[in-house]
Amino acid sequence: MDVYLVPIGRDRYESYFEAADDEDDPAPAQGQGIFARLRTNFRAQLREAERARHERRLEEPSGAMASLHRRVMRWIAERVAEQRLLWHMGRAEEATLHAPDTLEPAAAERIMRVMLQRDADRHLRLLALNAVGLVIATPFALVPGPNVFGYLFSFTVVGHFLAWRGAKRGLGRVRWRVVPNADLADLGRALALDVEARVQRIHDVAGRLRLPRLATFVERMTAPTA
Repeated sequence: MDVYLVPIGRDRYESYFEAADDEDDPAPAQGQGIFARLRTNFRAQLREAERARHERRLEEPSGAMASLHRRVMRWIAERVAEQRLLWHMGRAEEATLHAPDTLEPAAAERIMRVMLQRDADRHLRLLALNAVGLVIATPFALVPGPNVFGYLFSFTVVGHFLAWRGAKRGLGRVRWRVVPNADLADLGRALALDVEARVQRIHDVAGRLRLPRLATFVERMTAPTA
């Protein structure tokens, strides 16, 4: 798998991974029992979240529960984009880390490992917190249909588990190969340009790297916060 170390500020980086929506499911349901059923629900939620992200409906759903369900599915779609790297890393044996050629390979791998450790700690903590919510919501999580709270907690528990597992595998089992990349260095330099030139350069770099969603990711990560 190909992972990109993307500059988002002065000496600041974020990992980035882009996969097709129809790539292999990160959570194949195997066996029986509650967790297998949760993973089956999780797979259904991924499919519905992707549909919600791509669809443009002429009318918003009517009713409070329908509106709440749609907002939850949009939230899930955002979490899918954030966690897809770690989910796929949970099944990887090797990974290529594309890093700005202004970084030494050892430094780039060290930055990636720090981020993976951060992610492992964060997802383990969130897994524990959401597991409590799942216990309360279990009757909803295991019943088919638009059960908003069941959807939310079953997704977060399985999602955080897969993300934690992927981060731990990235730290201990994945073999990393660092490849210097001049386009990523160019992306870092673009952040110092004025707004119009910066946007143009970011989209240009995304095109050169053949990563159609990279520009949106960079713009979101570098947007000023209030």
